[in-house]
Amino acid sequence: MKLFKLVFFPSCVFIFSLLFFSNETEAAENTATPQIKQDIIQIQTSEYIKEGNSSIRKINSQTIGSSCSTYSYSSVQQVSCNIYLQVRDKASGNWYTTDSNKRFVNYTSKSVSGSVNFKVEKGYQYRVRTIHSISHYGTIEQLISVTGSLSY
Repeated sequence: MKLFKLVFFPSCVFIFSLLFFSNETEAAENTATPQIKQDIIQIQTSEYIKEGNSSIRKINSQTIGSSCSTYSYSSVQQVSCNIYLQVRDKASGNWYTTDSNKRFVNYTSKSVSGSVNFKVEKGYQYRVRTIHSISHYGTIEQLISVTGSLSY
């Protein structure tokens, strides 16, 4: 009987600790959530938008050229791309949208594209932010593209 107590009690404690402590450790490891900034990574699902492109180019010392295109998998009620010229603030480094913009839209179509030129001032950095949008029977999908910057 003494031998039984000496073997049974430590065995129960050992089994008890394996069951509860190992599960708690695994649960703690599995509940950690990754820290992802939303402005860097966005998960997007799309039923209609197939592709959206935008570009920026230097035309001359006072003019920037930009173009955009938006493509759908199938014909939709409205497809558009909106180009917004942005300028970088020298002090803060933040990008701000200027009053210069252009919208291109097609109805009952699979795509839209267009080009525009903007007048700019010397001494600043510029880029283009484009909102690609599709509207079809109450469903609205949007995709945002941003170009690299040009210095003037």
